[in-house]
Order: sequence, then C-alpha cells, then structure tokens
Amino acid sequence: MKVLRFLIISIFLLSLYNCSSNDDSGESKGIHVKNLVTNFDENPNDGAVVGTIQAVSKNILSFSISFQTPAGALGINPSTGELKVANATLFDFETNPVISATISIADLNSTTSATATINLNDLDDIASFLSTSKGNYLAAADGKWISITAAEYNTLAFSLNNVTKVATSDTEYDSSETSSDSSLAFTGANNNGMTIPNNSYVFAFKYYTSNLGVTTNKAKQSNTSISDGYMDLGGTLPPSIIGENYMVLKGSHSQTTNTGFLGIYQSQTMRIKSISGTSYNYYNSSTSINDSNTLPSTGINAVFLYQGLSTTQKQW
Repeated sequence: MKVLRFLIISIFLLSLYNCSSNDDSGESKGIHVKNLVTNFDENPNDGAVVGTIQAVSKNILSFSISFQTPAGALGINPSTGELKVANATLFDFETNPVISATISIADLNSTTSATATINLNDLDDIASFLSTSKGNYLAAADGKWISITAAEYNTLAFSLNNVTKVATSDTEYDSSETSSDSSLAFTGANNNGMTIPNNSYVFAFKYYTSNLGVTTNKAKQSNTSISDGYMDLGGTLPPSIIGENYMVLKGSHSQTTNTGFLGIYQSQTMRIKSISGTSYNYYNSSTSINDSNTLPSTGINAVFLYQGLSTTQKQW
C-alpha cells in the first residue's frame, strides 16, 4: 500500500513539474521558430527570394517585418514567411555588407519573433551590371579594355557607387556645336576642369572617331598635371568603329594619388567639338607619349570627344 501511494505521489509531482516546465518554455506559445542566417549575392533583381523564416504551429501563422536594416531592403510573404528583395539597390556589399531584420510571427494565441541575417557576397560589380558584353569581360585578363554598348556604359555610370564623369562633361560631349576631325595623330587632354578625383579608379571610357579598325589608340592618366606625367591606362583600346566607341577596363588598379587627368592617344585623327571657353593640351606625335614628355601645345574653344568614368570606391 505504501509503495502504491509513493508511486501515485511521484507521478503527480512529475506531471506537475512537466506542466510548469512547459509553461516557462516557448512550447506554451505554440510557435516554434528558427532564426535565418544565409549568404546571398549582392546586386540581385527586385523580387529575388532570399530565404524563408522557418516556423511551426498548430494554428495558422502570420509573418511581418517589425524592423530591418537598411530600411526597405526586404519584403515578406505574410502567409509563408518567404523573404524577398524589395529594393535591390540596397543589396550592395560595399555599402551594406550585412542586411538584418526582426520578424514578428503570430497565431491566434500568441506572438514570437525571429531574426534574419543576410551576409552579402562581394561580387565584381562591373560584371553584375554588364549584359551583352559580360562574357567577354569575364574571360578577359586584368588590364584589358573590353568593348561594351552605350546602354552598358550608361548603366555603369548610374549603378556603381561614387561615379564621376571625367575629361568631358555630358553637356560638352552631347552639345550641338560644330565638330571636326583633327589633322594629325596626337596625345592630348581636355583642359576644362573635368578632373579625376583623388584616390579614384578610371574603369570605363568612350570616344568618337571617324576611323575604322584602329588598334593602337590608348587611354592615358596623369597624377601630375594637365600637361605632363601621362602613363598608359590599361592596354590598347579595342579596334575602333566609326562613331561612338564604348569600353570598360578589366581589373582597374591604377588609383590616382592626387587630382588626376585623363588623356587619350589617337593614332590617326580625333573628333573635336567647338565649345566656347574650353581648351585642350596636346602633343603631335605618331607614337604614344609617356611621362617624360609634355603636352606643349594648347588649343582653345574646343574639346576632344572622349570621356571616362571614375570611382573612389573599388567595386571589382
């Protein structure tokens, strides 16, 4: 009899302990959740699926984002907990290497929360924003200029961080002023105030020419002045086409150490546009010049039709 009474008391105490234990745990809420930690490529498309908040309950669940950093980066399916890219521009490794959120999960009886941590993978941003030229770019060696389209050039100018247009402004380049071709081969640079900011990388280039198939043209960069200190920026430019030529530099590593200047070596002739109040420096030569030479001659009221894109933030 004493044994039976002991067993009954033991079972009762065990039951009481279990009930008390359940009341103090998440099980009493009826919602079991798991935090999300994932790696995700930067530069996605809007609407891309990032991951799903894992939660289980006997009742129907609803999901909402109660807080996120940066604000507006993520959206969530209120029924499934699926997280998607809401603002792709915020998925930028150089600006936001980690995107985080607190997710509120509720059923009929209770509410709990989970966290989402998205670690962005650092990609070559130039490759991310190229389309038709992406394959050629990826296959190229560092220091090689790759032909791209006008649309790709404009996308890079808009999409990469801290971009400055140098050598020629859009207003000058696109003006309706009279244009003509130079008479000689030369190395030259526009002296119009469109300099390269300190600590910058030039990564894209465009120019206008009337010559087809030229394979010896070069982009030039100086850290010294508008008239000297020029060195080759990358290898030779791609074979020219008549009209606009657009290109991007694979693996641009030539960072300016002072205010920089962008020039061009044109081995045949170069399109020049008459712009009042502007000037340029040049050195007539059938061969490309480097830092031991200066550009002694000056032209006025005109600019060479070329432009570069530079950035102070290396994104490749």
